[in-house]
Amino acid sequence: MALLVELLGERGIGASRLVEGLGLRPALLEDATTRMSGREWGRLVLRALELTRDPGLGYEYGLRMRPTVHGLLGFAAMSSATMRDAIEVSVRYVRVRQAHFEMSLEVEGDRALWVLRERFPIPVPELRAFFFENILLGLARGASTMLGKELDAIDGVEIWFATDEPPYFGAWRSRLPTTRYGRPLHAVSFPSSLLSQRPALADPFASRQAIELCERELAETRTEDDDLVTRVRRILDAAESGSFPQVTEVAAALAMSSRTLKRRLERSGTSYLAMLQACRRDRASRLLRETNRSVREIATELGYENPANFSRAFTRWTGDSPNGYRARCGRREA
Repeated sequence: MALLVELLGERGIGASRLVEGLGLRPALLEDATTRMSGREWGRLVLRALELTRDPGLGYEYGLRMRPTVHGLLGFAAMSSATMRDAIEVSVRYVRVRQAHFEMSLEVEGDRALWVLRERFPIPVPELRAFFFENILLGLARGASTMLGKELDAIDGVEIWFATDEPPYFGAWRSRLPTTRYGRPLHAVSFPSSLLSQRPALADPFASRQAIELCERELAETRTEDDDLVTRVRRILDAAESGSFPQVTEVAAALAMSSRTLKRRLERSGTSYLAMLQACRRDRASRLLRETNRSVREIATELGYENPANFSRAFTRWTGDSPNGYRARCGRREA
């Protein structure tokens, strides 16, 4: 939050104007101990985008991101014995700082991917773009800080976005590391050899102490509603394609009424329908990316009687048609 206040202050927009109408006190934005709900943070970012009229604000935020803004989590990562350890720390504790997202580290030969995924969908496109842009650039910026090098001095680092290139990208291209749109995942891609490198401030003993405190913070911030979101997503992920359960069936499996389930999901900033659509989107993307099955077959597997309805839904979710997405991933129908 302090970084957002700093960025807007440089543009002549004060904290009081930023929070105007949002029910927040300006002083809260400069308090490092303040915790905002995902909904409050989203409203604040939308307000910042409105005031600045700068759709590339997420790029600026990510480029200015410092590991220290993450408190204990940043310290635990910076003092890790290796870059692999640092990334694994961020993967485990990302929910302490970004409740809407999860991360993973995927290594394939000489390339490694620091992958960023939504835990549940962000419905506002401008907000979704801001978060993916600032988090991915922030990860790359943090890695360069830990290695004691400028980001553009590290060969082979690329920022991947699984969306089409936005119209405002051209104005930022020269300021960003190699950035590729239309990729199969949102990720930071880099040579796997970097995983064994030692951060400049490596101190394994200090890192272990910070990790212990991160564990406590994770336990304190994890709520029953957060765990419920995870449990619902697991049920959806385990369902056979074409036979996704109704909300009443999921509620029964969780020993609660459908009304209670809907209320608790709403309290976490999502809904059963949004989670179902996100599950369909992710499964459709995987099938298009990893198989040569026809669009009609995939539509049927996901429960769509009419392939045209599936195509419209997929375009709404991703901004790309099924065939367009598949072509970008280097796949063709059998």
